[in-house]
Amino acid sequence: MKCTQCGNELTEDMFSSGMCFVCGQAVTISEKIILEQIKAKEQNLKEQIKTEQKAKEQELINRYNAHMLTTGYSFEGYHIKRYLGLVSGETVIGTGFLADIVSNVSDIFGTQVPEYSDKIKLAKNSALSEMIRDSTSHDGNAIIGITYSYLRFARDVIGVSVNGTSVKIEKIF
Repeated sequence: MKCTQCGNELTEDMFSSGMCFVCGQAVTISEKIILEQIKAKEQNLKEQIKTEQKAKEQELINRYNAHMLTTGYSFEGYHIKRYLGLVSGETVIGTGFLADIVSNVSDIFGTQVPEYSDKIKLAKNSALSEMIRDSTSHDGNAIIGITYSYLRFARDVIGVSVNGTSVKIEKIF
């Protein structure tokens, strides 16, 4: 605890004598008790805020995992309660020098290029995750009309864009 007048750290000896040894300011045990109570309340408030934040994060994770997705415009057994607007996700990745060399060899022999396939899958999943987060932030629980676009920005840079409409759906009974 610090002295209210000079800011010096107060010791137990200073509390026992009833004054700050640096500036002579009177200090009492009751001040110490009050400040300890304030610190305890602040700590409890911080812990409560942290607990609430964790609960909100867990709720978002649960909503993210339960999100329904379709390239169509409806879900069998559900009806759309509310349209929430367009959502999207974008990712741009470099394929890397090695993947470029392998693709040139694969082009000659007409074989698949797993290095490119893996990079495209990674980019696609990253863009889709971004779009789902966008939808959950708008209180959506599903996305309809999903479309993907692939772009090549440079020789070894690929972009993936995914779009859809965020909706709130509910089960039909």
